[in-house]
Amino acid sequence: MLVSLADVARAIVSGVLIGSVYSLIAMGLALIWGVMDIINFAQGDFMMLGAFTTYWLLELAGLDPLLSLPVSFALVFALGVLTQRVVIERILQAPMVSQISATFAVLMMIRYGAEAAFGPFTRRVVTSYTGTVLRFSWTTIPLTRAIAFSISLVVAALLYLFLTRTYVGLAIRATSQNRMAASLMGIDIRRMYMLAFGIGVGVSAVGGTLLSTFFPIYPEMGGFFCLIAFIIVVFGGFGSIFGAYISGIIIGVTEAVSALFISPTLKDVVAFLLFIIIILVKPRGLFGARM
Repeated sequence: MLVSLADVARAIVSGVLIGSVYSLIAMGLALIWGVMDIINFAQGDFMMLGAFTTYWLLELAGLDPLLSLPVSFALVFALGVLTQRVVIERILQAPMVSQISATFAVLMMIRYGAEAAFGPFTRRVVTSYTGTVLRFSWTTIPLTRAIAFSISLVVAALLYLFLTRTYVGLAIRATSQNRMAASLMGIDIRRMYMLAFGIGVGVSAVGGTLLSTFFPIYPEMGGFFCLIAFIIVVFGGFGSIFGAYISGIIIGVTEAVSALFISPTLKDVVAFLLFIIIILVKPRGLFGARM
């Protein structure tokens, strides 16, 4: 099958749109990883809770998905703070295998708790603009994906401004760079950990809300997106928020363009191969620096 430049251009646009949602999930993971030096394997399942929050707010209260964004963030943020206090705080100094086991246990509780509460069924968020497309001379773009891309840019910008222009954000960055020095300066490290974990999973929940507008929702959906987020964070640089956003776009474009030339079912394999190559060439990632 011949592939035209127009096909490639359309694939790039599609990749940028889905990659921007990947980026939000990865940015949350990068924040937690960068500040607390712990890999949250439940990241994708917190994202899933954001998607289900949006679905049920639409079904039960008729609340538009875009209006449910702050609710999804707030609910998952609160759950994240609780998780950090009850589970994560107790394993920060534990061996890595204990940390992995603990976050995996959180994953299992969230995932199978959601399955028990909502059932294993696949659901979709359907709104008045679900089927709307933006038409251009060379392509069409689903409105839901265009909105998701726009909001992801806004959220990424707000997170950047929060981390670089506010006292709390600067305190979180100081904690990520040198915990002992931050503590000596009077920064409450414990509070910074709670905020970092809460914001990290909250941002992923926003990604889940945006994803729910064009992707099916089911309790086990978080597994794939957690894996993608992990690849993006390592690809971009451990703990780099900027690197996570850019790398999410790169992974999205890589998947979309590769699907033109090989079977779409193998597009994720190409992303994984790119990830391996980057790790071999630049072990610290493309933007190998903390926040």
